Amino acid sequence: MKNKISIITVVILSVLLGIVSCKKDNLELSNPDNNNHYSQQIMKCIKAFSLQMKGNFKSGSMMTIDTAVWNLEALLTNYGGYPDSASKRFILMKAHFTLPVDANGLVLESDVQTVYQQMVDSITSQLNTIAGDVKFLKFSDVQQDSVVGNTAYLTSNNGYGQGLILGLYDPFTEDWVWGTLGNPENPPYSGNCDGTDLTSDGSNEIQFRLNHPAAVSAARGYTDIVTKEMTGWDFEDANGPRLYVGTDIYHCMTINELTDNLTNADDIIKTYTPDGLRPAGKEFISTVIDDDVTVGSTYYLHYYSVSYGIPYFYSE
Repeated sequence: MKNKISIITVVILSVLLGIVSCKKDNLELSNPDNNNHYSQQIMKCIKAFSLQMKGNFKSGSMMTIDTAVWNLEALLTNYGGYPDSASKRFILMKAHFTLPVDANGLVLESDVQTVYQQMVDSITSQLNTIAGDVKFLKFSDVQQDSVVGNTAYLTSNNGYGQGLILGLYDPFTEDWVWGTLGNPENPPYSGNCDGTDLTSDGSNEIQFRLNHPAAVSAARGYTDIVTKEMTGWDFEDANGPRLYVGTDIYHCMTINELTDNLTNADDIIKTYTPDGLRPAGKEFISTVIDDDVTVGSTYYLHYYSVSYGIPYFYSE
């Protein structure tokens, strides 16, 4: 596997040196199943925006705020990221930005370029906080949070891969403590139930498998990325929550319980709403599972952040 951390900055910054972007409204997003046409259309738009980012913008050219957001996300994910790569862990981090906007909802392309560079810098900074040699940007989900006066507030939800995962989808072979409060990025975790291995916990073991390459799309990249959240309270059956909810901070998840949780999570993630979490027309990308505790009632639970997008495919 190539050393992705060593080239991620080069890849992202190179597109800044690389004349008209596509408008969001002009993209045929309603029919992503036509992979050939859709993929060519997407790549043409992304490459055009990449070239646009090297301009000097002396003409005062402008674009709509939603077109800017779409292009920023597409360029960060598909030229700076590795959306087709699998990793042992998936980490989600946020960064916040502002963008000047006029009364008609238009933004200067020079301001978009400034924000793009800020987003590139934030990705580099966040990557530097992740331990290990194998770490890389998987996607960047750019969202417009609000517009107040002449300022648009944006958030980038950046998904990172950490550690290479190989082989087929492995069965559980040990019992693990349900999770680790505080959600540390690195060991020690709560560990297995006999206390001999502190390198993982129940939620990590489920997350590793859900993010396995056997479980995700073989797409080259994704557009229109969205991250949705869920807990066991959101999906229940006659037996109660389908995802982990417990009352013991040291609860030991048996192999059978881990398998049931993995099976339920896979089903919910891959099933379209309202029976599942999956948005119409989108494919599963990655998930991160945080270990959480409710206030007052003291329930311990797995909190899922699941990312989806519209896939595209092409050959180099």
